[in-house]
Amino acid sequence: MSNCLNVTNAVEYAFCPRFTYFQLVLGIDQREGKRGTVQTGRAFHSRHATTNKNYKIKHLDGTKQTELLLYSKKHSFSGKIDEAIETEKEILLIERKYSDYILIGTTLKTQLGLLAILAEENTGKQVKKAIVIFDKTERTEIPINITEKIKQNALKILQKTNNIITTGNMPYSKHDDRCINCCYRKICPTT
Repeated sequence: MSNCLNVTNAVEYAFCPRFTYFQLVLGIDQREGKRGTVQTGRAFHSRHATTNKNYKIKHLDGTKQTELLLYSKKHSFSGKIDEAIETEKEILLIERKYSDYILIGTTLKTQLGLLAILAEENTGKQVKKAIVIFDKTERTEIPINITEKIKQNALKILQKTNNIITTGNMPYSKHDDRCINCCYRKICPTT
C-alpha cells in the first residue's frame, strides 16, 4: 500500500466508502469534533485512559496496557489500541463504546481485526478474543472471538480504502439511515 492508512480510515470506509473519497481524496474535513456525540465519546475514552489506570475487569488476568500506538510494516497501516490485557501467551483487546446501541457489525469487526493484526505483529502474541464494552446508560460487555476471517476481511477493507485513494474514483454507496447524520450528506450525490 502506497499510503500509510490508519485503523480509523478503514473503519470509516466500512461505514461508507464515500467517507474515504470525500476525506482522503478530495480533502474535505468531516469536522466531527464539533459534534456533541463525538466530543462526549472522546471525553469517555480520555477518562478511561487517564483515571484509575490500574483498573481491570475483575475476571481478567494479565497486565493492563493502554494507549498503544502501533504500526504494521507488513501491511503499512497504524492504529491505537486504547486498552488491552496482556498475558504470557496472548493479548485480549478491550474496546469501549459510548453507546446504548449494541451492534457488532462490519465497522466494529474491521476495527477489532486490524487492531488484532497490529498487536500480533508488534508483540508476537496471538489475539484470540476481544471484549466490547457498551457503556452509556447501562454497561454491557460483549465477548468477541477474533477469527482469521475477521482479520482477513479487515485487511480487504483496508485494501479497498487504499484503492479509492489510488484511483481517485468516487465509489458506489447505497443511501440509507446512516446518511441522516452524515457530515457529507449535503454534497454526496444520491445516485
